[in-house]
Amino acid sequence: MGNEKTQYDVVIVGGAMAGATLALALSSNTQGRIKIAVLEKQAPKKHHSSGFDARCIALSDGSCQRFNAIQLANGKSLWQQIQPLSTPITQIHVSDKGHAGLVEFKSDEFGLAQLGAVIELQKTGSILLEAINQYPNIDYIAPVEIDCIDIQENNNNNFAKITLKNDRTLQARLVVGADGTFSQVAQSAGISQNIIQEYQQTAVITNVLVQQAHQGRAFERFTDEGPVALLPMENNLMSLVWCVKEVEPLLKLDDSAFLNQLQQRFGWRLGKLQQCGQRFAYPLNLYQAEQHIQNRVALIGNSVQTLHPIAGQGFNLGIRDVMNLAEIIAQGYLQGIDFGCYSWLEKYANTRENDQQHIMTLTNGLLSVFANNLLPFQVGRNLGLMALSQSSLLRQYFAKPTLGWV
Repeated sequence: MGNEKTQYDVVIVGGAMAGATLALALSSNTQGRIKIAVLEKQAPKKHHSSGFDARCIALSDGSCQRFNAIQLANGKSLWQQIQPLSTPITQIHVSDKGHAGLVEFKSDEFGLAQLGAVIELQKTGSILLEAINQYPNIDYIAPVEIDCIDIQENNNNNFAKITLKNDRTLQARLVVGADGTFSQVAQSAGISQNIIQEYQQTAVITNVLVQQAHQGRAFERFTDEGPVALLPMENNLMSLVWCVKEVEPLLKLDDSAFLNQLQQRFGWRLGKLQQCGQRFAYPLNLYQAEQHIQNRVALIGNSVQTLHPIAGQGFNLGIRDVMNLAEIIAQGYLQGIDFGCYSWLEKYANTRENDQQHIMTLTNGLLSVFANNLLPFQVGRNLGLMALSQSSLLRQYFAKPTLGWV
C-alpha cells in the first residue's frame, strides 16, 4: 500500500461491538459528516457460528433504548435491525443455593415489555458491519496491525498519528481505544490499566439445551464458589456463565459429567440439562484504567473497566461510555471545537466517573455478600432476598441501575 497518509476526524481502535457502535452513533449524531476509521485486528468472520457455539451477551432495557436512538443510513434505528434476532428477557430469577431466599423480577411490574434482551455476538456483528458499509464517511479497515500511535502537538497541527504495520499512516484529531482490557491505545497514551481486584474465580462459558421451555426467564444462582447465570436464547438454549474457583477439573469432564455437575449446582428449575456446546474459560479480575482520557485519546468499554460478569453489567456500562462519548465528540465537531483536546474530553471523563464507580461498587458488593459462607452473611443475604421479594420499592431501587436507567 506504500507510505500513504489519510486524515480522519476520529480513529477507533477495536472494531468489535463497542467500537462499531461508536462509529454508528457518531455518524448518527453528525448526519454522516464526521470522517471515521475503525481499525480491527481480526478479519470480519464469514462463518455462521450459532446454536451450541454462539457467544451471547445480555443487553439491559437501557441499552436497547440507546441502540434505538442510533439512526442508521437506511432510516431505521440500530435496535430495529437487531431486535428481530434477539431473545427477550421477561423475568429474572435470583436464588441462593442451599437457602430459602429468592426473588423474581418481572417486566410488567416495571411497565416494560422486556427487562432486556440476549443477542448473539456473531449475528449482531454482521448487522453492525452491514450498517457501517452504508456510510461513505466510515472506513472499516480489517485485518490490520498497528505499529505505533504517536500523539503530536505543534503550532500548526494537533493530531495523533497512527502507523500501521503495512507502512500506511493515519492522522486523527482523536484516537479512541475500544481495544479491550490490555488496550494498545491506553499503553501508547501512558494510561495504566490496573488490576483492582483478583477474584480467584474463572468463568466457564457455554450454551446448554434445557428440557423445559425457558419462557424468556434469566437465572442468577449464587453458590459458595461463585454465581451461575443462565440467559435465554432461541430454540430453548440457555447461555451459561458459571464462575468457579477450580476450573481445570470441569474442563476435563466429558459433556455428560459436566452437565451432571452443573445440574447439582443449578437445580431442576428448567428440568434436565440435556446438551452443552464447546466450553471456554476466562479468569476473572477487576481491571480499571487510571484515567478515561489523555490529550487526543479517549477510552471506552473494557479499555476503561473490565468487570466481573455478575449481574451482567460490563457491556451495558460500556455502551453508556459509547453513547456519552459520541454525544460529546459530535457536539464539539458540529460547533467547530477541537474535540480531541484534553479540556473538551474532560466532559466525557467527568460524566462517566459516577456511573462507573456505582456499578463497580454494586458488582463488588454482590460478590462479597454472596460468595461469603460466614453465617452472618448467609443470614443477611437471605433476609435481603426475602425483603426484595416482598417490597416493590426495594425491587425498583435495586433494578434501576441494572436495567441501565442512568
